[in-house]
Amino acid sequence: MRTSYHHGDARAALIEAGLKLLATTPATELSLRQVAEAAGLSRQAPYNHFGSKEGLLAALAQTGFEALSSAMDRALDLADAEEPKLAALAKAYIEFALASPQRFRLMFQRELVDLSAYPAAAAASAAAFGRLAALVSSIVGEAAAADQAIAAWSLVHGYATLSNELEFEAAEAIDQRSRQFAALICKD
Repeated sequence: MRTSYHHGDARAALIEAGLKLLATTPATELSLRQVAEAAGLSRQAPYNHFGSKEGLLAALAQTGFEALSSAMDRALDLADAEEPKLAALAKAYIEFALASPQRFRLMFQRELVDLSAYPAAAAASAAAFGRLAALVSSIVGEAAAADQAIAAWSLVHGYATLSNELEFEAAEAIDQRSRQFAALICKD
């Protein structure tokens, strides 16, 4: 027997349920039915709000990029003279990836969701990268900013991905690696 009820915001309930499931289930294994049941909604509800599984995954990826942006903003706000802003941003990125590995994987798996087909998700992705690019530009100057932002992102994203997939270093190494990556980008 279904125990669903009318939600004031079914879309938000589905996203919340999807995020909870994503904490333990790879995105490839999520089903719309599973998410609907977890939200206490009808099996039709995800189709009404997202159209398809890819639509739901795009919404989950969008919330991931928004959460990543918020984590980076908090890190930049809290950075002090002891921790350069770029190192703080790198640390926030890596910690986000390690705290939510399934969500992090989804955000960058083009075969699961083509962000270009979902403008809000693509904008959230661009905004997250924009934070990094703006900070790098303020450090190295506008002329070198584009190349250095890609280099910074590649270093941090690669490390975060390897950490998730291989668990090759203890979490205590994150501070050191973040500072190392920042030093590589900031050196003259």
